[in-house]
Amino acid sequence: MRSQGDGAGTSGDSPVRLIGLAREFGPPRRRIVALRPLSLSVGRGEVAALAGPNGSGKTTALRILAGLVEPTAGVALVCGHDPSREPAAARRAVGVSFGSGRSFYWRLTARQNLLFFARLAGLDGRAALERIRGLAYDLDLERVLDRPASRLSRGMLARLSVARALVHGPPVVLLDEPLASVDGPGRRAVVCSARGAAAAGAAVLLTVQDPEDAVWCDRVHALTVP
Repeated sequence: MRSQGDGAGTSGDSPVRLIGLAREFGPPRRRIVALRPLSLSVGRGEVAALAGPNGSGKTTALRILAGLVEPTAGVALVCGHDPSREPAAARRAVGVSFGSGRSFYWRLTARQNLLFFARLAGLDGRAALERIRGLAYDLDLERVLDRPASRLSRGMLARLSVARALVHGPPVVLLDEPLASVDGPGRRAVVCSARGAAAAGAAVLLTVQDPEDAVWCDRVHALTVP
């Protein structure tokens, strides 16, 4: 693992690029800085982490890359697309986990939820089911696949959220604190799945509060509260 600040990471073929990316909220006289200028890149086959306490801008950076928030300064690029200008193209390239159960349909089973999102991303039925089978094994979700999402524990929902991000095999994977709600075996499963996505060629960017939780990543970018 290499630690570095806000400098750029790998050069060359980098599906994720942030160049002076910053975000502020509120009126001019009451500006709240959510993200200080951040520059980094994540190459194919690489796992990078943003590490810092709550309020340091980790989630804001991922939300900008996912096209959910527009930056107030700088540029974000996902496979060459600016999410604020080409949201559809950028979103097609991204798999996102914000670790919230609210992103699932409570009455559907875990399998049905994953199948829905896989088909939404363009996978045909057979490919989607095969992909779900593999992710369920990797993330130890097999025993809960046919339970309604409403009956899953917080830890299982966290694993399911990671599976949703990976189900369509996107070139860019964004995971917001994927280790926060999972136990020891779950953490190992999430780590292996993230590393597996990178081994398949994806650029993986995740967030953690404690840098020690990212020792398995290729690079760690430390953020502080503005």
